Amino acid sequence: MDEQEEEAKKGTKALEFSHLDQAIEWIKKNKAEVAIGTIVIIGGVGFVISTGGSGALILAPLAL
Repeated sequence: MDEQEEEAKKGTKALEFSHLDQAIEWIKKNKAEVAIGTIVIIGGVGFVISTGGSGALILAPLAL
């Protein structure tokens, strides 16, 4: 995951995680760095980071 963090710091928008728990933990640790619209791949399924009505960050399934 260190490689993913380095890429995220460089401005890379795509992140890949094998488990949902890993993605959620990364987002919790990096709230200030996460941009709305960032694509996250979890187990081969694409999600986009969005905000809920209360302003909370959510992972919404990416529709093709």
